[in-house]
Amino acid sequence: MELTPALFCTTCGTVRNGHKTCSHCGVARHSPLQEPVNNSNEPPLATDRSLTPSESQNPLIPNRTGRSTEHGSDLAYLGSAQRKPTEPLHAIPPSDIDNESDDSDLFPIHHPIFWGRGRTLFGIFIVNTFFTLLTLGLYSFWGRVRIRQFLSSQTSFAHTRFSYHGTPQELLKGWSKAFLVFGLPYAFLSLVPLIWDQIPTWIPNALAAIMALCFIPVAVVGSHRYRLSRTSLGTIRFSFRGHVKAYMKIWILGTVLTLLTAGIYYPFFENARRKFLVTHTYFGNRPFTYFGTGSGLLKIYAKALALSMLIVITLIGTSAGPKGLSVFAQWPSDGWRDLLFNSIFFTGMLILLLPWFYLQVAKQRYQWNHSDFGDAHFQFSASTWNLVELRMTNFLMLILTFGLAWPWVQVRNLQFLYYHLTLQGPLDFQRIEQEALDASPTGEELAGYFDAGFDLG
Repeated sequence: MELTPALFCTTCGTVRNGHKTCSHCGVARHSPLQEPVNNSNEPPLATDRSLTPSESQNPLIPNRTGRSTEHGSDLAYLGSAQRKPTEPLHAIPPSDIDNESDDSDLFPIHHPIFWGRGRTLFGIFIVNTFFTLLTLGLYSFWGRVRIRQFLSSQTSFAHTRFSYHGTPQELLKGWSKAFLVFGLPYAFLSLVPLIWDQIPTWIPNALAAIMALCFIPVAVVGSHRYRLSRTSLGTIRFSFRGHVKAYMKIWILGTVLTLLTAGIYYPFFENARRKFLVTHTYFGNRPFTYFGTGSGLLKIYAKALALSMLIVITLIGTSAGPKGLSVFAQWPSDGWRDLLFNSIFFTGMLILLLPWFYLQVAKQRYQWNHSDFGDAHFQFSASTWNLVELRMTNFLMLILTFGLAWPWVQVRNLQFLYYHLTLQGPLDFQRIEQEALDASPTGEELAGYFDAGFDLG
């Protein structure tokens, strides 16, 4: 699958795909700078600006004539042509900077890079599956830790690798607590109609739904707090400092208002959750920020809904069949007309997926583009067609291999995200101090019951 390389303007800093000149100022756009990877645990230096520019490269299709930048890498292939490293730049006070210079030259655009191979992850996946079946599921905790350690260790950003520090024993202990807190009460409510016939079925079902509604905020907050506390970039760990009580207020109020407004409030509910999760996420002692609005997400949902209605109306128009459309009247036989009608209807059903793809990529683009880390700004440049290519190819891979291509699908998803995601602006890592916070894995296991995701993107 060929992706359109993200280009940025050195004058206004805008990022777009496919246009070699900026639509705002007319200056030629350039590919973002790609930095070398430091395998050590030393944090990157703020004054280290000696970077090697790389060619625009599709991370999902290796360069057949290129040479890998790191042993054991499936992606991030660099061309074989000689490259001259740029001169190192040092921090210059704003008053000493020439008026014609650009801030984007002082602060390069950083890309996350995933170096892992699908076949390596496949080996881990096969071993995990075998031992999980052999131990009746007990080894699944060890398997999850192995996969997280692999994915983290093969991801780099700003010269430094990520690391995952969780242990299988923590996950097993957290699962035991989650089972006692949620699993047993939920199982008991499920057995109540079988034990007491005189009790209406809706009563235990309603109690189970209320319990799930209350436990989902606990699961989401606990999952974020545990996973971030066990993740580090170099020697600095992430942390999550939000409280369950605050998130539960957002969750319950948003759920009630969404039901009362027939779904109209949902974009505001989703934006409030996103803002809570992002603004309470820290890297060391530095927080992330989010400035998106519910009205911004509402416009995205409205566009997706309008596109869906247009496609549905078109399908209804063709559902009358060949007899209802005069254009088919001159066809030589009913068989040809029915074949054409069925083809159009089947194609329309596939096109009906387009609003969903647009909604997914537009939401992700809006949320990332309204997120900052200090003075650095996130940018997400994927288009709807990029996501369609990725999802359709992944679907075919899973179908044709009966699910065995799952590791390659995971690798492709990470490559897609990191290829289109950039962070542009000053990254003064020298001033970031370690403030690691401990967390219980109970919320992580509760999230497994509800399938409540951890990822912010």
